This record gives sequence, C-alpha cells and structure tokens, in this order.
Amino acid sequence: MPDLDDRLAGYAHARVVFEFPDGRLTLRPAEHPGRYPLDASPVHVLTAHNPGAARPGAVENRRNQAALEAELTACGLTVTRAVASATDGSHAEESAAVLGWDDDRALALARRFGQDAIFRWSPTAWAVVPCDGGSALRLGWTLHPG
Repeated sequence: MPDLDDRLAGYAHARVVFEFPDGRLTLRPAEHPGRYPLDASPVHVLTAHNPGAARPGAVENRRNQAALEAELTACGLTVTRAVASATDGSHAEESAAVLGWDDDRALALARRFGQDAIFRWSPTAWAVVPCDGGSALRLGWTLHPG
C-alpha cells in the first residue's frame, strides 16, 4: 500500500467532476485560479471510499459513502454529487460536494471516515487540506463543461 505522502500527492493531480443541478463541471488543478462560478463558498469535497491505506472493495465503499451522505443530508447541508479521479481516469471515487460549510466540521467528518485529506474550493484556491492538521496545498484550477 502507498504511504501517506504518496496518497496525498495523488490529490494534487486529481480532477473532480461536479454534478450541479444546471449541469456538470470538470475541475482540473492549474497554476492559477479560474473563474469561480458559484454563489456559495467554500465547497468541500469529501469521500468515504478507501479510508487511509485500506482498499475495502466496491460494496463496502458504497455503504460507507451512503452513510457519509446520509449524515451530511441530516445536517441540512447543501450537497451535490461529485467524482474525484486520477487524471488518466484509472481510479475514481464517489464524493460529496458540500456548499458553504466550514473546514473544522468538514475535516472532523472526513477523519471519522478515515480520510487522509479533503478538497476545499473557494474563489481564491483549489486546496488539498490534510485531515491531520498539516498545511493545505493551494492550487489554481480550470473548469470545463461536462
């Protein structure tokens, strides 16, 4: 299994497809921030798939993701579907994009589900935020329809 540094390195290159009510947007990391298209900020992207170095399989990943999404919905949060994947598409994980939430709560929930990091998207940065309290990696982004 890859160590934590290797797992976090993958986040810096991941693309995320958001399923917003008015259409899909694909975000890719870039050198500078692009145009931020949303009214709410920030957007946190969380998953319950593959906690830490574990790779539990599709059935358990789906069960964990359903539990994460149910908890977010029970909090009354605005949640939309997202899929984070490797640039080449070789690996993808169902995710939940939460609009207008705060870092402390997002990170606490991600830690409970065994995650190494989350994404935080705001008008000024696309960031990889480690769940262990380490420094966030701040990136820019580009957006593409579909």
